[in-house]
Amino acid sequence: MSTETSTSALRCVVVTPEETVLECEADFVVLPLFDGEVGIAPLHSPMIGRLGFGELRIRSGSETTRYYVDGGFVQVADNLVSVLTNRAIKSEDVDSEAAQEQLESSLKTPVAGEEQLAIRNRVQSQARAQLRIAKRAK
Repeated sequence: MSTETSTSALRCVVVTPEETVLECEADFVVLPLFDGEVGIAPLHSPMIGRLGFGELRIRSGSETTRYYVDGGFVQVADNLVSVLTNRAIKSEDVDSEAAQEQLESSLKTPVAGEEQLAIRNRVQSQARAQLRIAKRAK
């Protein structure tokens, strides 16, 4: 049985295939799941979830750190939030012009078949999430 109190800090680790992007303590973490958002506080019950494209927010004291995450998975256990994602970019570093170009290009791309449609929808979801985050960061 754990002897931790409800004021215990969370540890948050964000990992991409290339590097560990972030390792920190947090009071609260908000993650974009594929079907909505989830907030994680200390002593959260264990869970595994599939990430969507969107903003990861990490609150520590009065400071909030924001990242764009590009899908992946999250695991929560024993006050540790482990985020495994293809890409994690600080919100202020998201390139809105590149995202806009990606969206416009995908809207013009013709599709033939379910597989191409799924790829196009994914590209559009990624670009739209990046545009939302870039707009909030400015």
